[in-house]
Amino acid sequence: MFIAVLDDDPEIVRQLQLVLCELPVRGVDIRVDAHGTCHAFRQALRRSTYDLVILDWELPDGTGIELLSWMRLYLAALPPTMLLTVRNSEEDVVEALSQGADDYISKPLRPQELKARAMTVLRHHGRLPMPARAPQDCYGDICFDPRGQTVMRAGEQVAMTHQEWRLAHLLFSNIDRPLSRGYIYERIWGGEEHHSTRTLDVHIYRVRRKLDLVAERGWQLAAVYGYGYRLRHFGIEELPETESGWEERWMDRSAE
Repeated sequence: MFIAVLDDDPEIVRQLQLVLCELPVRGVDIRVDAHGTCHAFRQALRRSTYDLVILDWELPDGTGIELLSWMRLYLAALPPTMLLTVRNSEEDVVEALSQGADDYISKPLRPQELKARAMTVLRHHGRLPMPARAPQDCYGDICFDPRGQTVMRAGEQVAMTHQEWRLAHLLFSNIDRPLSRGYIYERIWGGEEHHSTRTLDVHIYRVRRKLDLVAERGWQLAAVYGYGYRLRHFGIEELPETESGWEERWMDRSAE
């Protein structure tokens, strides 16, 4: 699980990292990236996917509220976000929530409260590994069996390696969400593979071919240029002409 912390106070950052790395998320490694400026955070979003973002309100080159507005404009999907600040008036809380924050944490930090609120936000956005409530997770005629790690397409089992199955399930669990190469490598290979290798590209090709993820079936598994991959599902008439539209739109509209 990737978490981003944005605060210019080293002691606050240290506390956040300690608390967040102790979140009770079974079977998942937690990585907390720390950033001290709005500029550094925006640059990180060009290459990383985050399951949770915690923003300080006051920063050297902007505010957490401004970053929330920026993310709403330039990202395909706003990541789960919590705002951290000494402000605690009703007006401040309303402003933070109205700008897209999922929750609001006041300083000084209370570790157990932070853990509880972070887990609630992660659970609300489906970022926590949950026990399968049904034997299969189905997406149209493609069904995954998490217990047996098998997948069926149109009623027939598809032969997949362990890593191909995990990659396919990750993509389907994040439909419409752009996933960075680094995020995918960490989730599937645990960082064992170097990010510049062709391992991911080869596995993407195999998943696309084996599950027949083509426009004629309403699927698009495409590279997001300079970032990673995204799986999308459309009605046939809705399929876009370009496979890298998210990156082009994000790059065209972003401003430093």
